[in-house]
Amino acid sequence: MRLPRGGNLFGRGSSPVIVTLLACVVTLQFLLLTRQQPVKDLRLERVHSQRDIMEVREERMEPVKECSCGTSIVPGTTPDPNPLLFPVPKRDKAFLTIGIPTIKRKGASYYAHTIKSLVSNMSPAERKEVLIVVFLADTDPTVKAELAGDIRRNFSDAIDAGMLHVIHTPSSYYPNLTITKFTYGQEKHYIQWRAKQNFDYAFMFEYSLDISKYYMQIEDDVITVDGYIGAIKQYIAEQPDSTWTCLEFSELGFIGKLYKNSDLQKLASLLKLFYEEQPVDYTYLYFNMLNTQMVQRLRKPTLFQHQGIHSSYPGKIQPLKDRFFDQMTKLYKGDNPPAEVFTSMKSFLTFLPRLAYEKTEGYFWTHGSPSDGDSFTIVFQEPHRLRRVIIDTGSVGHPEDRLLSGHLEASLTLLKTEVNIQCMNDIMIGEFKDGRIDVGSLEESIKFKAMCLRVKITKHQEPWLIVREIAVFTAA
Repeated sequence: MRLPRGGNLFGRGSSPVIVTLLACVVTLQFLLLTRQQPVKDLRLERVHSQRDIMEVREERMEPVKECSCGTSIVPGTTPDPNPLLFPVPKRDKAFLTIGIPTIKRKGASYYAHTIKSLVSNMSPAERKEVLIVVFLADTDPTVKAELAGDIRRNFSDAIDAGMLHVIHTPSSYYPNLTITKFTYGQEKHYIQWRAKQNFDYAFMFEYSLDISKYYMQIEDDVITVDGYIGAIKQYIAEQPDSTWTCLEFSELGFIGKLYKNSDLQKLASLLKLFYEEQPVDYTYLYFNMLNTQMVQRLRKPTLFQHQGIHSSYPGKIQPLKDRFFDQMTKLYKGDNPPAEVFTSMKSFLTFLPRLAYEKTEGYFWTHGSPSDGDSFTIVFQEPHRLRRVIIDTGSVGHPEDRLLSGHLEASLTLLKTEVNIQCMNDIMIGEFKDGRIDVGSLEESIKFKAMCLRVKITKHQEPWLIVREIAVFTAA
């Protein structure tokens, strides 16, 4: 083949559209090659292996004798063209749709706990701008009817308010799931199960078209944290540009993956195109790359934790845990007047110092061991009379990462220059005990308005440090 002058394959006048199409062809050729034999993709391994901190235990998958999970389609009645099982009032276009596929599992049921966690951790105002779509994935009409009845009894208020949509799809939606391509060394029955899952997810995406600005998929066995909707909005706003395709709020599988509603039809089409070759939690990665998002945009700390043990695939045990999740709901809800937060310690990933002081969920996590003389300082924008200060360190997931030796100081004076901020005229107001400090009646013991609060480490410790919450209560 003769190249154009200058060695440019596309030529000086080539259309950007042609270049883009050729790039897509190359990528699709890669996809076709990957279905011939398993390919160890380090990027996929990074997402799905839980790296070096978790062990994934999959017990022997016993042959499935009776299952309504849809590996074989159970004939039903005449298909209902309306996917809604219960009528809902019409609402304005929402900010976010949260999709939850659910299925009857052998030995466990998680969906009710998941829905309760989602709803209870929203404010009343947020409940008016969020839709939850629960997709009943069982193909046995009897099993589906039982589950629908349970949801109606347990969540009638959410359904009647138009917040909760319970949907299903007729068996005619699915193609003949006769498997001829055995990718990733998996057995035929498992490939049939994951092939149907592709169509389940595609149906949810298509149902959710244009009912909200954003769409996020989770599973039916997760929990979340207080204020998660606000955290999602904040992370969207923090993006340096609007060219992103997928924002992630969990490191696991297809949990907490957020897309713009305008991308849902394309993603649904890709799932249906490669339903036999690829599982959904691989396809979304390819989809992101096809849309030129080459790096993962994962919020840390994450907002969703996997709670289930029994997989939706019968006989599979899957005790996966998200290592970046820790249920860090702020307990004390201090006044926390406007302030800047500084520390001499390095931050681990995006677990920044300000997260310990802010009223939303989040915490500060050091990258390394604290040493004698390290500090964590809160500088108020204006001086305040203090009434009570509570500081908690460590967490449920990492109880060893607490402050072993340190004290709390209040400062009367702030010296601020262009290059330095220095808190002066300090008074010690308490010592940490078991990683915690709670000092009250400060308006009696401290007669001045404080400009700063400073935690000072007084002894080196090997464990890293998590500052989970700082609650400052001011006096009138």
